[in-house]
Amino acid sequence: MIRKLRRELVILLLPFISLLLRLWARTIRWQNRYDFEKDKGKIYALWHGYALALAFFGLDRGIVVLVSRFRDGDIADGLLKRFGFETVRGSTEEGREEKGGRSALLKLMELLKEGKNVAITVDGPKGPPFKAKDGVIFLAQKTGAVILPVCVKFEKFFRLNTWDRFVIPYPFTKAQLLVGKEIRVGPEDAIEDKRRELEEELLRLERISSGKPG
Repeated sequence: MIRKLRRELVILLLPFISLLLRLWARTIRWQNRYDFEKDKGKIYALWHGYALALAFFGLDRGIVVLVSRFRDGDIADGLLKRFGFETVRGSTEEGREEKGGRSALLKLMELLKEGKNVAITVDGPKGPPFKAKDGVIFLAQKTGAVILPVCVKFEKFFRLNTWDRFVIPYPFTKAQLLVGKEIRVGPEDAIEDKRRELEEELLRLERISSGKPG
C-alpha cells in the first residue's frame, strides 16, 4: 500500500522531476558528440544501469525506447516521453504475451523498418545484471537492423545499491559516449553466439566506463 502511494506520488510529480532532470542533463559536459540523426533503423543496446545516462545524452532525439509493463515502468515511461523519446511498452522476450512480449516485438519491428532508432536495455527489466538476453538478437535477425552497443563514461558518478548498479552522474561532470563495434545478425547466425558477442562487447565498454582496462 505504501509503495503504491509512493509510486502514485512520483507520477504526480513527474512534471517537476522531468524539469529538474532536464536542468541536470544540461550541466553534463560531453566530450564527444554522436550524430543520432545519421542512423536509420538501428538498435542501441545498453545495460539497464546506464538508462539515465543515455536519456541525458539522447534528449529530444526521437529515439524509441522499450519500457517494461511492470508498474515501475509507468514512471520511466512518463519521464522518457517528457525527455523527447518515444516508448513501446513490453518485453523483447518472444512469446511472453502477458508482459506484452509479442505485441512489443511486432511494434518494434514495424518502427525499425520505418527507419526509427530503438534503444533497449538488454539485461532489463529485472536482471540478472550484465547478462544480455536474446530478445534483442531475435529482433535484429528478423529486421536486419544493426545493433550498436553503447555505454557512457562519467568522470564523476556514483552507483545506487540496486540490482543493476544504476549509474548517476554528478552535475557538471565530464562525460563521453562509448560506442562499441556494430553487431549484425544474419538469417543463419546462431542466436546464442550473437548474444554472447553482444554481451562481451557491452562488458568491454562497461570496463572502460568504470576505469578498468578494456
